[in-house]
Amino acid sequence: FLSSRTKKKQPTCVLWQDEFDKMDGKDQVAIHEAMEQQTISIAKAGLQANLNARTSILAAANPRHGRYDRTKTLKANIDMTAPIMSRFDLFFVVVDDCDHLIDRNVATHIVDAHRGLKAALDAPFSKRELQIYVKHAKRISPKITDEAKHRLVKCYRNLRQNDVVGRSKTAYRITVRQLESLIRLAEAHARLHLCAKVEPENVDEAARLLRKSIISVETDPVVLDDLEDDDDDQDDDDLAPLYATT
Repeated sequence: FLSSRTKKKQPTCVLWQDEFDKMDGKDQVAIHEAMEQQTISIAKAGLQANLNARTSILAAANPRHGRYDRTKTLKANIDMTAPIMSRFDLFFVVVDDCDHLIDRNVATHIVDAHRGLKAALDAPFSKRELQIYVKHAKRISPKITDEAKHRLVKCYRNLRQNDVVGRSKTAYRITVRQLESLIRLAEAHARLHLCAKVEPENVDEAARLLRKSIISVETDPVVLDDLEDDDDDQDDDDLAPLYATT
């Protein structure tokens, strides 16, 4: 509830949202302000409030018809509007392909975890070490250097140019939102390495993540089967329907 004692606090959490593609259209529109302006406006019973909403959102969505179609774009595979998609920094397509080695390793790990084997439960670092690392990294506010600034401008110009000439099959148009995503990702990469400055290397990694996750979703090549040997002796009249006339 809201009261006069409501205080603004620094957000320190991550919002996990499953089945994001099945949200009602009105609810998706309602979160536009929170995802773009990082605020939430509430007006009810004569009470108005403007709360901070600078919380990271990690959402999961299922593809249409339950299977991702590699021959289609990312937008064509999920039931999400372009305005909502443009407000996410990264997209990762997780395809459950059948692979003998991967399936065996996954099944072995799950069975060993249920058996309580130490090798399946031990991590290379303890929970306490991870908490200390995250706590220290969140305190760092990296500054963008002049070299990183020029690299950000160059990467954004390349994204815009490729979008205009149609070289990339993006889910939406490249706008200033993607520049802001590049800045956030570059700062996060520097913070991940406990660096106080954003260097060009951080910008390059941010641009690579953006291209891999949003712009270039891997697709299967279209293979045309060769004509059978027994069809080589077909008459020209039989092959006529294969050609278009002007």
